[in-house]
Amino acid sequence: MKKPMLISKLSVLVFFITVLSADHEMQAKEFALQVLHVFQSPGPGFPGSGVLRTSDGSLYGVTPQGDALEGGNGSGTIYRIAPDGQITVLTVFNGANGYYPTAGLVEGTDGNFYGSPRVAGPDGAWTSFFRISSAGSFTNICSLYGGTNSFTPEYAMILASDGNFYGTTTYGGAGYNESGGSSGGGTVFKLTPAGEFTLLNSFTGTNGYQPMGRLMQSTNGNIYGTTVLGGQFGLGTVYYISPAGDFHTLFSFIDTNGIGPQAGLVEVRDGWLYGTAVDTGYEGYGAIYRISTNGEFATIASLKGINGRFPVGSLVQDDNGNLYGLTKLGGAFDGGTVFRLATNNEIKVIAAFNDDTGRWPTELTSGGDGNFYGSTGVEGGPFGNGTVFRLAQVPEINLTSKSNGVAYLNWTAFTNGVYQIEYKVSLSDTNWNPLSDRVTATASSASFTDSLATEASRFYRVGLLPW
Repeated sequence: MKKPMLISKLSVLVFFITVLSADHEMQAKEFALQVLHVFQSPGPGFPGSGVLRTSDGSLYGVTPQGDALEGGNGSGTIYRIAPDGQITVLTVFNGANGYYPTAGLVEGTDGNFYGSPRVAGPDGAWTSFFRISSAGSFTNICSLYGGTNSFTPEYAMILASDGNFYGTTTYGGAGYNESGGSSGGGTVFKLTPAGEFTLLNSFTGTNGYQPMGRLMQSTNGNIYGTTVLGGQFGLGTVYYISPAGDFHTLFSFIDTNGIGPQAGLVEVRDGWLYGTAVDTGYEGYGAIYRISTNGEFATIASLKGINGRFPVGSLVQDDNGNLYGLTKLGGAFDGGTVFRLATNNEIKVIAAFNDDTGRWPTELTSGGDGNFYGSTGVEGGPFGNGTVFRLAQVPEINLTSKSNGVAYLNWTAFTNGVYQIEYKVSLSDTNWNPLSDRVTATASSASFTDSLATEASRFYRVGLLPW
């Protein structure tokens, strides 16, 4: 008789699948939230920009507070979490090199990482940009002075197809007027890897105001983004700009289709651009929309509070075409959610953030290994100052067999995923017994063989470990 696989979550760090027999039913691929690191003082704290995963499995990010030298009371850090889970502070921000970074890192074609502190830089600069190697070699590559040049970069730049970086600042630009009390409506800029800065557009109100979220380059070559204010109705815009600086406002939000988008866009397989707006929608807690590159707009789903409110960060797409996103608030514990937007536009909560997992997630990014990664801004247990998490593929055992007293297990995996196999002889047993060392997968599946010794059968479970 066929018996289904049972999925059990033993802790926030380990997920297990139990196989009751060799003959079982396959389940659809699922994801589950897994905490990889909890920030605690002294050290980096309160990450607010997501993480960047490199091909060797390392995670890089920034924190606007904390450093390893001053008991967690510094002005921000750049950190690396190695594939074994060890964290290293690569740079401490101390004023001379800037303050309070909130913009995440982007990897250049040279293998270095590029970014910007939120405030200041060397020699009294209003805005600065840096390059840092994986070993922590830090170089300031550009310093800007005065508000008309733009200031307060809050979101990671993107690497465009021309090899240059493109990004936004929330304030500054042509609208800046210190004597008139105006901080400006923000900018779009281009930065070469050598540090040459070009101001491409200033937001002044009618064309948008205060850009938020990460930019996105479409397959048509144009770069798309959103502003939280401005436009025809003052409630935000979608815009695009060519690499040469040709700017167009594509859409202005009104209060019936969502207002104040604070997240970037993603281009999906159907050719549409998808994004989120933080308010209104049909239910009043935020909306998910799609827009064509010609400006055709549709609100396709709305959040209801229990499945999240205040969506943040760009949506990301899995191999099956589903979209995943984050909300900063809402859910079962009002700490935010991970949600999935299926191809039929239905929203399903994948995970609800709480005190243990961390609260206030900000950006979900693809790790290139089939999983998604991110960070939370606060909490992570009683002494936590935020977390790094993985939205991980739950392993599915897709083959079990028994021959001549040997059991063979094979399960879905991802490269460098670390798994633990355990067994018990009877379902009534209260303890599971580990089988040998952990298994590190080298492909999209992994396997293990076990001698049954004198037992006629065993019950197995496969767990995904954080490192």
